[in-house]
Amino acid sequence: MPKPFNGISIPLPNSTLVKRRYSVTQDVVSFRHCARQYGVFNVYKYAPAHQTQIYFGTVLHQVLDRCHAHFHGRVDPSTKGSLPDEGKVLSEEEIHEYFGELKSAQKAVTTLPPPPSDIVRYFIQVENGLNSQGILAIRSDTRVQAVNILQYFNALEGPTLYPRVTNTEHRLQADQSNHILHGVVDLLVDSTDEMVDPANCEMWDYKGSTRLGLNPKDLQTYEFQMRVYAYLYQRKHGVLPKKAVLYFLNELNGPTCPTKRPVNALLEVSIEPDEIQIAIDEFTKTVGQIEQSRLTDTWEPAAPGEISEQDCKTCDCRWDCKTPNSGKGVKRIYP
Repeated sequence: MPKPFNGISIPLPNSTLVKRRYSVTQDVVSFRHCARQYGVFNVYKYAPAHQTQIYFGTVLHQVLDRCHAHFHGRVDPSTKGSLPDEGKVLSEEEIHEYFGELKSAQKAVTTLPPPPSDIVRYFIQVENGLNSQGILAIRSDTRVQAVNILQYFNALEGPTLYPRVTNTEHRLQADQSNHILHGVVDLLVDSTDEMVDPANCEMWDYKGSTRLGLNPKDLQTYEFQMRVYAYLYQRKHGVLPKKAVLYFLNELNGPTCPTKRPVNALLEVSIEPDEIQIAIDEFTKTVGQIEQSRLTDTWEPAAPGEISEQDCKTCDCRWDCKTPNSGKGVKRIYP
């Protein structure tokens, strides 16, 4: 008796290309910074024991986003047109005193003291959200430093910058044949007082670091990042932005509020078409390297000198890595 399915041929289905979404900062910039850290924390999703760097940069970004919302009255219409705290700055002693009172009240489970300023109130809101994700400030001085920088930026840049901000957390993306590239620009700043024109807008991106202490490779990557943002901006709006600006917030750090912008706080990145193409090619190459690392499950650490010693010092992978200490590795305490 013939079998019922003899002679029947069913073609195999065509394989479907699944395009991964790659973030400019969380993927491409992170991989270029250190592929080993990227593999451990972004691919395998291990949680770092200490997240001070994530804490510092995130708290600055999110509080400043609330400052922009405050000025434009997005949460409370009554604050529209006014600076948080009217630009006033608390002393370090006042900040320390409030944090001490807050800690005592939390320990005693009593009524919490009200925040002494808008900036501190926004800071506590953001910090509570980060703490719920396990992202903590390791040292109390880090918290005070962050509040100081936020106060200084608000007082120094707020009066002229806030009125010009047309959008925050501006999302951009583009289909790049075998992957989708996306990113978020911190600010769009209108360079005129007229109706918002995409060709007259500046892209601003906050960095929580200092510019002077930045590793040359990281600075190059930040410049590439802004050029990729310019490319994505052009894909979305049809024109390039007027400017691409990096603002290094930690340049404001100090005992008193600066009376004028520090020289190294702001860096305008050139966004000529040929430079943008080089950046896109470089980032596309990096995506290819990430895909290859996924295939081989190989995540090489940054070479000595290409990453700061401070980054290595706080990295959970440092114990068996030869990159720290100028390539000598971590000095073992025990034999």
